[in-house]
Amino acid sequence: MRLTITFLLLFTTILSAQIKGIVKDSISGKPIPYVSIWIENDNIGTTSEENGTFELNTSKDKKMMFSNVGYHKKIATLNANNEILLKPKSIELDNVEIIKLKKSESLTIGNSVFKKVTHLQGKYPQILAKKFDYDSIYKKTPYLKEVEVFTQSEIKNATFKLRILLHDTINDIPLIDLANEDIIVTVKKGRNKTKIDVSKYKIKFPENGVAIGLESMIVESNKYIYSYKYNGVNNDSVVFAPAVICNYVEEQNAYHFLSTKWMKRKPNYNEKEEKYLVLEPAINLVLTN
Repeated sequence: MRLTITFLLLFTTILSAQIKGIVKDSISGKPIPYVSIWIENDNIGTTSEENGTFELNTSKDKKMMFSNVGYHKKIATLNANNEILLKPKSIELDNVEIIKLKKSESLTIGNSVFKKVTHLQGKYPQILAKKFDYDSIYKKTPYLKEVEVFTQSEIKNATFKLRILLHDTINDIPLIDLANEDIIVTVKKGRNKTKIDVSKYKIKFPENGVAIGLESMIVESNKYIYSYKYNGVNNDSVVFAPAVICNYVEEQNAYHFLSTKWMKRKPNYNEKEEKYLVLEPAINLVLTN
């Protein structure tokens, strides 16, 4: 079955040179892997490699935003040593509630399935997220147990970051990470439904709602060349695996993080269905007690 590919085409002309840098922990001095990096107010970005290094086509005086779970977000330019130092977030240990999950019951929410539409990850980091609203029936199974994600990958062992985010009801955007560390997910080649166990974080379903995000990682191990034909001409484009399976739905619960800001996905007219629909990432959530 031929996949219908939805592209996010971002063309930006920049007169600049390639800069190289490294992201380090400000206390230990150790490199920080897989930090998401964006040029401030622009559609250009990348991800630091496993050894903390990164490269970007931009000028050295451009401000960049550095973001990673467990560290304070930072907007800065490279220092004289071509380094960016991120400060770790302190973990509050006061009044910690010790919780042991029973896992005797479970409830799957979300109706995501495999569809023909995929969202191909381009050259820049982005997050596709789906919001799950709170319901009183979750009181019997109030904790997040598993996340199910649907992907299409042209390469083996492609990786992405899983984000579990508290929803900001005032601004109607995903906001705060509820896990205290990066959750790196590896997927198989081809079309797969991957189940990610998140029970160790003991996250109770927030009444504000929770958004599950899939953050692309712009690293060498995810890179491949996508060949396609447009107007009868063969083309090649550099993209990064995995692609995210998406579903057309009526509800507006999909969000997109790009160029350092969150945007709510708007409905578009679907000629096949003859109505306005939203393209949301295919994600389900499993709850437990």
